[in-house]
Amino acid sequence: MFRRLLISVGALVAVVALAVVFAQEKKEPEKVDLPQMKFDDVKEIAPGVFFRYSSISATDKTVPFGGSNNTWVVFKDYVIVIDANFPKEADDVLAAIKKTTDKPVKYVFDTHHHGDHAWGNTVWAKAGAKVIGSKDCARLLKTSGPKDWKAEQDKVDGRADIKKNELKLVDQDFSDTLALDDGTQRVEFHFLGHAHTPGDAVAYLPKHKILCTGDMCVNGAFNYTGHADTASWIKVLQKAEKFDVKLVCPGHGPVADKDVLAKQRRWFEDLRAAVKQGIDDKKELKDITAGLRFEWYEKWTGVPAKSRDENIEHVYKELTGKIDHSKLGL
Repeated sequence: MFRRLLISVGALVAVVALAVVFAQEKKEPEKVDLPQMKFDDVKEIAPGVFFRYSSISATDKTVPFGGSNNTWVVFKDYVIVIDANFPKEADDVLAAIKKTTDKPVKYVFDTHHHGDHAWGNTVWAKAGAKVIGSKDCARLLKTSGPKDWKAEQDKVDGRADIKKNELKLVDQDFSDTLALDDGTQRVEFHFLGHAHTPGDAVAYLPKHKILCTGDMCVNGAFNYTGHADTASWIKVLQKAEKFDVKLVCPGHGPVADKDVLAKQRRWFEDLRAAVKQGIDDKKELKDITAGLRFEWYEKWTGVPAKSRDENIEHVYKELTGKIDHSKLGL
């Protein structure tokens, strides 16, 4: 009797153990609490890591464009800022940083050369920071930056913060990867290829599993493809998806979980497939555009796919051989 009892208990323990193992194998993906933020809010999204949500809207044109989102990382003795924003907004971000730490800003990282991510370099340089960017970001800011900057200065209603400042270029560039680590924080800068621009790079915080993407990934209908290689962009996003990520800090739109990388990739995959089918069917661009309908995209962004004229036309030109990707961004 006692022996049978021992066997029964042993069998029960084995069953429970197997159940635990099975449950671990079937474990659901970890749920991530996303910060709920209003425009211009700042939240500490990980120890010593702060995110500022900049205003933008794909559906409400009365919302002022506040430039790029910004993330900053507080190291032991200094601060790293991700994206320089415009000069006026850079001043706003600098004031926000001073409310979170008394440490100086030592570096600012340009994810790419566009004005809303790099023209604020002038403010950060005056604050004592060095500018970091990929080699192609540095090249494009040097070759096209002065012309774009002067064009804005020459506008009658151009930005006042551009009129009273001077363009600041990249101080330290890198080809593939650059890491900053002081034992308390680590930030890795990675160039993954031509995406939104030829010079796109991302900032990865492995300790916190945070990826700051610039405009390589946005959370909403905010893609601009004028300097993009969308076929390469898809490959870049596939590389980004290999990072161990919990939070994505996009160039525009609210903080998201890792799924936003797949959504961004799917947009270009589905768009390219639909446009190619239209071309194969001998349709004109206007007819291809009118027929675009991706319910999942509208659910994600709040706008219909066919409203993304600039993206659609760019892909159409790519697939009909009308774009030289080597000249984009110049």
